[in-house]
Amino acid sequence: MSTAVRHRPITAAVVTGVAVVVATGCTQTVEDATPTPAALAAPITALQVVDLLSPKVLGEDGNLFVTAEPESCSGLAREVDPPFIDAHHPLATDGGHWTTADGAVYVEEMVAVYRFDFDPAAALADARAAIESCRGTQLTVTTMGERTYLFDVLPPAGGGPQGSVVWSLRAVDWNCDNTFVAAHNAAIEITACGAAGGFDVAALAEDALRRIDALANTTA
Repeated sequence: MSTAVRHRPITAAVVTGVAVVVATGCTQTVEDATPTPAALAAPITALQVVDLLSPKVLGEDGNLFVTAEPESCSGLAREVDPPFIDAHHPLATDGGHWTTADGAVYVEEMVAVYRFDFDPAAALADARAAIESCRGTQLTVTTMGERTYLFDVLPPAGGGPQGSVVWSLRAVDWNCDNTFVAAHNAAIEITACGAAGGFDVAALAEDALRRIDALANTTA
């Protein structure tokens, strides 16, 4: 992620259906038996996807990473249609951008709500396997502003909490620290980029997991 600001629309699928059946001499209204996305998303609903974002988010995206090559490692960098998020077919997604108080670090958040049968452990295992297989690989990453970075995939300075994976991308003049967390039927990916690198994404991962748990444990 670089510094220019772009907007990305929220996507949240919520549909309802009522079927009208006409019998001889009468009209009968029955509920559509087809499950709706709203019903399939549990315990966190599709409409709650925006609540997965941290309070620091400005409601808009930064200069997102559009492409990352090789494709097999794109999940480690791509922020437009992020592979770690999209691979599990979310019912709703959202995203946003914020900067640290000193303006030195740009943080991008990408969030998703899935079906009730989403497997967070499998999602984390898939992300972890991709990171391990790409370690030592150089990624060619292009931003929305058509700037290109050459990132080396490196292990993070420290580990993340349970329910997360973390990794680092290092370039000559731009460095990103990343985390992907998953729990219940939700996932959050966070990229923190700046000239220095080394941002504490483990703390961001802990905050993200707390947001997921709080929404999952909210009762109507």
